[in-house]
Amino acid sequence: MYTLLFFDDWHIHSRTNLTRKIGKPQLIPESIFRDPDADLSWAYPTVIKDPYTDTWKCYYQGEVSSGGTTFIPLLAESVDGLHWTRPDLTKKVMLKNRLAPNQLFEIDSFAEWCGVYSDPFHEGSDEWLKALISLRPSKKLALEAIVGKSRDGISWKLEKKAKWHPTGSDPGHFAFWNPYRNSYVLSLRPYLADRRQAISETRDWQRFTEPTLLMQPDALDTPAALFYGMPVIQYEQMFIGLLWIYHTDPTLKVDDKFQGFLKMHKGDDHTRIMGKIDCQLTYSTNGWHFQRTIREPFIANGEPGDPTSGCIYPSSIVNFRDKIRIYSSASIGEHAQLRADPSLNQGSILTHELRKDGFIYLEPPGGTGEFTTKWVLWKSGELNINVSVPFGEILVEIMDQYGNPINGYTYAESIPFKGDSNNYVPKWNNGKHLSQLSGRVIKIGVRIANGRIFALRGDYQFMTTPQVRQYVEAGVEPDARLGY
Repeated sequence: MYTLLFFDDWHIHSRTNLTRKIGKPQLIPESIFRDPDADLSWAYPTVIKDPYTDTWKCYYQGEVSSGGTTFIPLLAESVDGLHWTRPDLTKKVMLKNRLAPNQLFEIDSFAEWCGVYSDPFHEGSDEWLKALISLRPSKKLALEAIVGKSRDGISWKLEKKAKWHPTGSDPGHFAFWNPYRNSYVLSLRPYLADRRQAISETRDWQRFTEPTLLMQPDALDTPAALFYGMPVIQYEQMFIGLLWIYHTDPTLKVDDKFQGFLKMHKGDDHTRIMGKIDCQLTYSTNGWHFQRTIREPFIANGEPGDPTSGCIYPSSIVNFRDKIRIYSSASIGEHAQLRADPSLNQGSILTHELRKDGFIYLEPPGGTGEFTTKWVLWKSGELNINVSVPFGEILVEIMDQYGNPINGYTYAESIPFKGDSNNYVPKWNNGKHLSQLSGRVIKIGVRIANGRIFALRGDYQFMTTPQVRQYVEAGVEPDARLGY
């Protein structure tokens, strides 16, 4: 099976009067959660539907005032993944220094955690949940990167010998499984306080490769921008990342913004602490080399005073039914502005929702748009199209390997579709179906008016020119090129 998403035109032969646009996840207002005991500006939530209890679990951190500012690891629960409560863990987890009823483990030298990973290969074992944890030893500016593991998300074991980063790193950092490399891949920063994006991997959660620089801000970013983190998920045969863009103030002088609340010192790195954070899309065919797409926010900051007006950190992506849920922590103020008065409790955890395949789409700016794919070997079954044309229509044409319309499958014979469907199956007059062309090399043409197209899904494989000739002339089937 293959799903064509429209991040770029690599699999498109021609495109006319169609504009590529970024999807817009919608905030669910009733999902906004604030912890009465902790500020959630940097909560970095991971949301998992527990397969054993059928309960939604949210693993996050909160900042409290305890002889200074301190982060603590916390848990929230929900029956629907939208409305959260804090469980009382005082009798389940015995702690010497408990600062909140839903605190998960001791905070001796605890700095932060981010990116709890549920390992599908270890469900039911003590290694089902894995967390990337940073400890702060006696040296104030040093961090130590260790792994936490848990069977149930309540009792955690901290493995201090498993060093996932050589210098330690502050968030964001995340893990995902890469089937093409047969390894767990970490998205993280290259060095402590180095706000660029790097990547590393492990196969046993004991030995980790050195972080390799993946990307850094470039000439198309806002002046003096930084990268703050990038959670990644595998989506169909590809990978999608949510890159946190930190829009710093490149002209900031010492203590001239939000005056008096930061003990700032002269020097660029110290003054460049204010600014807004939003999110842009990245994508990869192999989960190791990532590209950027349209430089527009995927999840933007809200209006002044809104929960997301200062910073938004989408950190957990969950496929749920026919929607995609994106869980974030957010703050009303800019980065570090909460230091002015931590008691304001300006941070929250919240949920956005996106239609299936809705990360990016093609849409005609007016009139009718059209595109044709490159060659595909149609293996079996029907084509499923994710499309929204409630007041427009879509037509589909099938061409042979030379680009000539196949009799019975032309635009003129296509039955128009009007409506909204994640799985529209095109049909033609006289009962024609695409499954009747199984085993043939074809091109797929689409015409759309007053609507949006999100994906083409089916049992097919894209082919190069030599592969087409080898298949048509000699019957040589193309090898599956995983990660391409």
